[in-house]
Amino acid sequence: MAMYQVACPACGAPVEFRSAASRMAVCGYCHSSLLRDADSVRDVGRMAALVEDHSPLQVMSSGLFDGTPFTVVGRIQLRYDHGVWNEWYLLFDDGSDGWLGDFAGQFVLTRPAGEASAPPLFERVEAGARWSHGGRSWFAADIREAQCVAGEGELPFAVDARWTARVIDYRSENEFLTLDYSGAAPVVYRGRAVTLAQLQAQHLRDADDVSARAGRLEGRVEQLDCPACGAAITLVPGMTQHLTCPSCTSQVTASASQAEVLERHEADRLRVGASIQAGEVMRIDDRVWRVLGWLRCAVPDDASEPDWYEYLLFCPQHGFSWLIETTTGWQRARTLDRWPSTFSDSAALLDGQRYTRRYLYRSEIRQVCGAFTWRARAGDSTDVGEYVHGASVLNVERSAHEMSWSLAEPVSADTVAGWLGRKLVSIASQDAPAAIGDLFTGAGAGQLRPVARIFTLILVVLNLRYVLPFNLDALFTTAVFVVLLWLPVLKWDGAGE
Repeated sequence: MAMYQVACPACGAPVEFRSAASRMAVCGYCHSSLLRDADSVRDVGRMAALVEDHSPLQVMSSGLFDGTPFTVVGRIQLRYDHGVWNEWYLLFDDGSDGWLGDFAGQFVLTRPAGEASAPPLFERVEAGARWSHGGRSWFAADIREAQCVAGEGELPFAVDARWTARVIDYRSENEFLTLDYSGAAPVVYRGRAVTLAQLQAQHLRDADDVSARAGRLEGRVEQLDCPACGAAITLVPGMTQHLTCPSCTSQVTASASQAEVLERHEADRLRVGASIQAGEVMRIDDRVWRVLGWLRCAVPDDASEPDWYEYLLFCPQHGFSWLIETTTGWQRARTLDRWPSTFSDSAALLDGQRYTRRYLYRSEIRQVCGAFTWRARAGDSTDVGEYVHGASVLNVERSAHEMSWSLAEPVSADTVAGWLGRKLVSIASQDAPAAIGDLFTGAGAGQLRPVARIFTLILVVLNLRYVLPFNLDALFTTAVFVVLLWLPVLKWDGAGE
């Protein structure tokens, strides 16, 4: 039941304040922002319409966190370099409040934990920096400034399109802490990464509601025509707004059904083909995963190190995952919500298991194809540390403003081919000499062309003395051998047209 209800000064619709701490509410009919002052409200302008992002949450969704029920009473949408995310404002049954961060299907629930004691300067914090608070050490995972896009429901403070959030997200094992610099003094919010199932979330949006509001089903994978060249680009509406055309490599941003070219590029004719293409479907553990895009990466400081590919996979029920292809094999990787309990330049401890650092290098993106949750661009780089235990690889990636951990496990090429349902020509074999059994495949025939030229020359030279003076039998025999030599190459050329 609402604690306080007023009529919207702009349109007359009823607007409810369920929390005594709420300072602002957005009218659900006309989007007017209503600022509460004692027992009256005043219209302070209209809020922009929300970006449809297919979140299953909505105002009045409910759940349970640490034994205390809560209700979603409002949200703000924020935009930064890596996309748009929601912060849902929660009202708990005991009168307290909190926030549920929602980005591309990942959720973090935090609650106010007072003002920060001796907080670091926002401008001086780098990813991975250590900060002590509440008797434990925290590591900076994300430093960002974000602009408010829109809002709905009721909120504990006034926001508009000019409002900027300045936050640092810290992690310590499975704990999560946000240091919010948006107000007069930095405020601490503390919690952990969660799933909607763990929260026992109720009153979520159903597929029909999403379809009615967005014109498409939640989690559906669609294709968008590149505004630059017309080629199809696979994307997940509301989640992968940042696209790179696989045909002309133009950078495109997408919002709902509209797309805009950010940068035009000439197609890279010299690029090496990826083994798996954006848009392909993989069936893994009886679940359908779509390949949204790939990155071709390299070590810029070591030209002898071969390039590798990182494929972004998406499943509507399970979010995002990564498949990594190197010249030595394949790995399946997942981003970790629970960080190592300790880590140093030599080792890291995850779930009681010690991983030893093997490599430290800078990774650079050389090529981008498809759709991503952030704007991936050629030339972007990050520092990578690899820690190993047996065949498992624990990776830490760090840039100036972000730090993340992931765990990669090896998978066989046959397993990947089974997921794809087709033969796989991996990059490990693209530069290797063609095997006899590959003569009638694309990889073998493409590599046979220079070999065919050389052996044709040798064959003609060796038989020249038999052909001249004109010898019909010798000429016919030589011609037959030349045709047989070139047949695999000619067969491939015909198949490729």
